[in-house]
Amino acid sequence: MSERSGLGGLFDKAKDKAKDLATDENIDKAAEQVKKVAPDKVDGYVDKAADEAKKRND
Repeated sequence: MSERSGLGGLFDKAKDKAKDLATDENIDKAAEQVKKVAPDKVDGYVDKAADEAKKRND
């Protein structure tokens, strides 16, 4: 097995794990955490990004 295919397999596993963790509930939790530390003026952008991420789950 070449190093490239090994890294590709690792990348695929990481991508699959990220998809498993990117549930709508987890996206909402992450957005709320970001909004706690970010200035209030960016809350709309955070919500928009969370909505887009949840659309991509469908």
